[in-house]
Amino acid sequence: MHSGFIESDTVEQLLARTSELLSDYRGRLEAIKSPLVANETTWRTCALQAERIIRDCAESLRTQRSDVRDRLIQQVEGLGVERATQGIDAVHSIRAGMILFDIVFDALGRVMVDAPAAFDSFQAGVRTLQRGIGLRLEAGAIGHDTYLLNTVREVNAAGQRQLAREIHDHLGNHVSLALRRIELHELTWQSRPDEVSARIGAVKETLTEALGIIRDLVTQLRRADREGTLESAFTAFLESMEITPSKVRVQVNGSEEWAPQEVLDEVFLVVRECLRNSFAHAEAEHVLAAVDIAPYQVQALIEDDGRGFDPSVVATAGRANGIASATERVELLGGTILFTSSPGAGGTRVTVTIPLMDLSGDSAERTA
Repeated sequence: MHSGFIESDTVEQLLARTSELLSDYRGRLEAIKSPLVANETTWRTCALQAERIIRDCAESLRTQRSDVRDRLIQQVEGLGVERATQGIDAVHSIRAGMILFDIVFDALGRVMVDAPAAFDSFQAGVRTLQRGIGLRLEAGAIGHDTYLLNTVREVNAAGQRQLAREIHDHLGNHVSLALRRIELHELTWQSRPDEVSARIGAVKETLTEALGIIRDLVTQLRRADREGTLESAFTAFLESMEITPSKVRVQVNGSEEWAPQEVLDEVFLVVRECLRNSFAHAEAEHVLAAVDIAPYQVQALIEDDGRGFDPSVVATAGRANGIASATERVELLGGTILFTSSPGAGGTRVTVTIPLMDLSGDSAERTA
């Protein structure tokens, strides 16, 4: 296998073909009637991501290193939210990614024809292409899911608020009126036999209990609309560590009611450990922690721009107590945790996935 650097002129030729490649990209999207080219605004966002991917590939040809810039997910996840609000399904982004891969891969192949000895550069360019598209698709999917989860939560919250109003304004008023009328009748019938007084007393007691139940229901429904306990816990942790919002962003999407408390507790501990590592060991400048709660699973993503590390080397050196603890916590819940990092590329991504569908049965067995 031969290796060598690609000359700058060859790299510049690839960059000079950017407009041509984008034109081909748009034409293929139009051929499949993709909504990503339905209007100029949507196409511009799509073309911008494609242009950045081509630029990163060209840089990788020059340096022989696979390096994707704009890695932090918060820089591109808004695109997934935007497309979700436009009603563009995620499958269209996946199709576009596949088309772009074919176009840029062919362009990289032409570079190899001009410089057949520069296989290492070609390999780095292809890896950058795959990672650049993959990371953007992942970010878009997270943004899309975030929008859907928050929409579902808002719909549920709106329904709960409406139910609370109905209970308070209609049922509560009717019961209060009935109780007041009985009190008036009681004053009128004070001279009646003890039998009538006893019956009225029983009705009053029943209605009083009903009012208490209504108040409890209203309180519970309104409490469900308040800030989640998981998000509050993260806020308290960051305040205790004196970490400013400009350095870290934590978001919790979906409803905490969909996940057992034991899962939320473990997710908090795992994410907290990752945040600590990002600032204590990786010396990160920015960190994102996103927790998505759905009825079928809980997923957490923690990403920083600090000094990367080799997970296998750290484990061998016996300095991975935090990694081991987090892995054990997740696996005990039937989930998976993935650490993606390397000293050369920099930055660390931790992905946690915990299924919820069969968790109730598993929990019963663990507590038996």
